[in-house]
Amino acid sequence: MMTGLILETMLCEIDGPLARLRLNRPEALNAANWAWVNDLVTATEFLAQQNDVHVVIVSGEGTSFCSGLDVKELATGNLSPDWFATWERGVIGLEELDAITIASIQGYCLGGGLQVALACDLRIAATNAVLSIPAVREGVIAALGPMRLARLIGAGPARQLSLLGHRFTPEEGQALHLIGEVVPVEQLETRTLALAHELLEIPFTALKHTKRQIDSAFEVDTGTLMAEFIDAQEECLRSPEHQAVMADYRAQQAARQRQKE
Repeated sequence: MMTGLILETMLCEIDGPLARLRLNRPEALNAANWAWVNDLVTATEFLAQQNDVHVVIVSGEGTSFCSGLDVKELATGNLSPDWFATWERGVIGLEELDAITIASIQGYCLGGGLQVALACDLRIAATNAVLSIPAVREGVIAALGPMRLARLIGAGPARQLSLLGHRFTPEEGQALHLIGEVVPVEQLETRTLALAHELLEIPFTALKHTKRQIDSAFEVDTGTLMAEFIDAQEECLRSPEHQAVMADYRAQQAARQRQKE
């Protein structure tokens, strides 16, 4: 049975191990205002408590993923340092979910929208996607977006995108290894769900620990990583998912042996 959370600017739907976080301010191309950032914090805290959720798809209702922060509110001075701190709290909450997150991108994915996508583990984009991180052109810093870009695609390309703020195509993003897959608009939903269901077939304990190791790659020394890896591997080896995979392997080996006999 599907459950979830209905907020002013986004919807959170849970269907077994799959959750969908839908940015739901389509009349403003899902731009982020005060309500939006508060809702992102609420939604990610809610998702963090759903231990049975293994994959989360993040998408935007309407024609766009997210057009970034609401420039109208920025222009009137409504977006204070507290707003940006709350913003990062929500984005970090998304980033730190145990679940594997997929950004399903169409239309505008600008500024804060790209930052949300960067906080996801995987990104799939429609051919009509328009991407950029133009904060410097508005006289502000793109929160921790430049850092995430540098870790994902390297310092040189991150400087090119963050210091100039130019728009780029999903194909260009794919060439930079920022976008994993580019598909026609009409195939975005189908391909996103296929990717989600492929992930759901993989043992989750191994997935979440692999995700954590990648997250720590730029922050933690090798010795600490090694200690964490041993503990994580022990949990994987004890997990029912691993036991099921190995039982299936043994059954296949036994069947092959019987065929030989």
